[in-house]
Amino acid sequence: MQVTLVLLAEGNAEIVRRNLQSIVEGEKMNLAVMYHYVKEPAEWTGSVPVSPKEFENQIDRLAKKFEFVAPDELMKKTLKPKCVLTFDDATKDQYENAFAIMKKKGVPGYFTVMSGPLVEKKVPIFHLVHTALSLFNDSELWEKLNDRFDRSKFENLIGAHQIYGYEKSELRRYIKYLLNFTLTPQESRKFLEDIIAAEFGSSDKFIEQMYININEFEIMRKAGMTLGVHCVSHKPFSHDAMNYYKNEIEPCAQFLADRLQIKAEWYTPPFGGGVEAQRMKKDLKSILINEGYKGAFVTTEGFISEKQDFWLKRVDCNKLYSISL
Repeated sequence: MQVTLVLLAEGNAEIVRRNLQSIVEGEKMNLAVMYHYVKEPAEWTGSVPVSPKEFENQIDRLAKKFEFVAPDELMKKTLKPKCVLTFDDATKDQYENAFAIMKKKGVPGYFTVMSGPLVEKKVPIFHLVHTALSLFNDSELWEKLNDRFDRSKFENLIGAHQIYGYEKSELRRYIKYLLNFTLTPQESRKFLEDIIAAEFGSSDKFIEQMYININEFEIMRKAGMTLGVHCVSHKPFSHDAMNYYKNEIEPCAQFLADRLQIKAEWYTPPFGGGVEAQRMKKDLKSILINEGYKGAFVTTEGFISEKQDFWLKRVDCNKLYSISL
């Protein structure tokens, strides 16, 4: 059997040549698709969502070649290769749009929980940035930054072009660089929380509208969706595996146990582990296995072999173009 995965790729022609097509012969290869926001791109300009219509179209196309399964079913025998739909960050659109479509079609999926916003009422900065860039156009946001901060903060933004060169808007490059690099985390958070709370009425109201709540998770669980651990505060892996487990994984797993009566068995690391992903895979694996985890979905691009590893590869939904057998 030959499985061919064709991906939409951006940028360098050599990257396109190497990543556009992955062919594996003689073995049935399974697929995990990675989703974040499932909402209208025109309404969420701060990131790159897939629209509900495109999400449904992807399901229909995948169904012709794959059997949709839950993570626990990756090893079961099937006539067709298997596909797991995976979701990171537990944003409300996943419940309102993705889950609604999947429930209608009878498709299972794997949704991860980020407990920090629900327990500590603290939103990760990157979600605040995505929200601000969606609520305000670039000029409006730039003006708000200029009104808030001293001119010295704007004097050296040259690095914005190297890091955010993929952004067509020069102003957006500067905004992202300022929020993520020039300002301190405390300055960025306070600024973003203030302007977002002003739009939503309060931080609590923003969290209510931004994230899946306990009752909604319970509905998803009863409908057959798998719920797993993502994190507490979406920090990337740090060099101390046990400390990271105790601070970012275990409290989220406890949240699942206490509030949803779920024993966590699947994990998805924030940012795929970040810059220390390889060390994470080496140092964190035994800890997770000892705690009863069956596997973890990372951001490394590729298929899942029938002889699956603990760390399972995925393909981003925005790169998914077509699949042929």
